[in-house]
Amino acid sequence: MSQPDPYGQAPAQQPGYPVDPNSGQFPVAPPPQPYPGQQPYGAQQYAQVPQQVVVAQYGPQPQNGPGTGGFVTGLLGLIFVWVPFVGLILAIIGVALSGVGIAKANRGEANNKGLAIAGLTCGAIALATWILLLIAVSSVVV
Repeated sequence: MSQPDPYGQAPAQQPGYPVDPNSGQFPVAPPPQPYPGQQPYGAQQYAQVPQQVVVAQYGPQPQNGPGTGGFVTGLLGLIFVWVPFVGLILAIIGVALSGVGIAKANRGEANNKGLAIAGLTCGAIALATWILLLIAVSSVVV
């Protein structure tokens, strides 16, 4: 039920659009008409698509642990070469793990050969530095 306009004017109505009976003020757009040859909304039939099962087969995961561990311990050995025996132990472990990592990369079991080579280099530099420090300290002490 619409209330009378306090100013005495009738509500404006656009041609072709019916007025909403609940409010009496706003025109309501007509419902959309389907295109020629188109089914009305909700009457469309969907075709059933057969479900395909895809099975992905992957190769074995790369075993990058030894190469990465060799790099980390070789780098720590290089950093802690000044600490007695800690740098030596870390450098030896780094060289050993990096050697295993390079071998796995050459067999195709790992994909971080560059990291293993960097670990081998850091470990070798740490070993050489530790040996030079050992020689320098032993010559001063005697």
